[in-house]
Amino acid sequence: MAGILAAAGVAAAPAAESTSTASAAEANPPREMRLMTYNVHHCAGADKRVDIPRVAGVIARERPDFVGLNEIDKGAKRSQRLDMPEELGRLTGLHATFAQSIPLQGGSYGNVVLSREKPLSVLRVPLPGREPRVLLLCEFADCWFGTSHFSLQETNRLQTVEIIRGVVSEKAAAKPVFVTGDWNCRPDSAPIAALRGYMAILSNEKCRTYHGFKEHAPGSECCIDYIAVDRGASARVKVKETHVVSDTLTSDHNPVVVTLALSNK
Repeated sequence: MAGILAAAGVAAAPAAESTSTASAAEANPPREMRLMTYNVHHCAGADKRVDIPRVAGVIARERPDFVGLNEIDKGAKRSQRLDMPEELGRLTGLHATFAQSIPLQGGSYGNVVLSREKPLSVLRVPLPGREPRVLLLCEFADCWFGTSHFSLQETNRLQTVEIIRGVVSEKAAAKPVFVTGDWNCRPDSAPIAALRGYMAILSNEKCRTYHGFKEHAPGSECCIDYIAVDRGASARVKVKETHVVSDTLTSDHNPVVVTLALSNK
C-alpha cells in the first residue's frame, strides 16, 4: 500500500506543477502589439501638397500601438510653419514625441514616435552624417520603442549601427528594445549585416518600402525601411502578421506594419 501511495505521489507532482504553470500563463498572456515605421517625406505627397490629415489617415487605418516616423518638420517654412508632431498626434489620438536631427528654415526636422501610452522616459542619441541624424528611443511599461533615419553615406551608417549597438545592449538588459526606421540600406548591405549581430528584423525584407513616387515595375523592389527587436528578446516575440501598405501618393515610402505577440519572461 505504501508503494502505491508513493507512486501516486510521484505521479501527482508533475501534474500539479503543470497546472501551476498553465495558470501563470493564463494570468500573464502575451501582449499583442502593432508596430509601424513610416518615412512621411515631411507630409508632402506625389502631388507636392503638404497634407498632414492624409498622412494621419494612413496611420490611423492601420491602428498601430507604436509608430516610428521619419522626415518630420516642426515649424519649418516649407511646411507652412506647421507643428507636424502635434498635429499627427492630435489627428491619430496618439502621444507624439519629437527629436530634432537638424534645424530647418526657422524650425526643426527630425523623427517622431507616436504611441498609445505616454513614454516613461525619452532618449535622444546624436548619430553621424553629413546631415546629422538622431536615434529617438522611448521607454514604455513593457518595452523600449524607437526610430532612426540613417545617413546616406555608408561609412556613417556603419558607425550608426555600432552606436545603436551600445544603446540597445544597455537598455535590453531590462526590457525588449524595438528599433525602426528608414535605414537607407538594402537587406544584403554591410550595415544590415552588422545590425543582425544584435537585432532580429521582424518586417518583410522582400517587400518594396521605397518607391520614390513611382509605380511598381519589375525589378524596382527596394527595401530600406525596417522593424527590428534586440536578439535577447527575439525568443519572446512571435510575429503574427507583417505587411507593407502600397501607397505611391502620400509619401515616397510605403508604411511597414508588424503585428506581434510579446510573451512574458
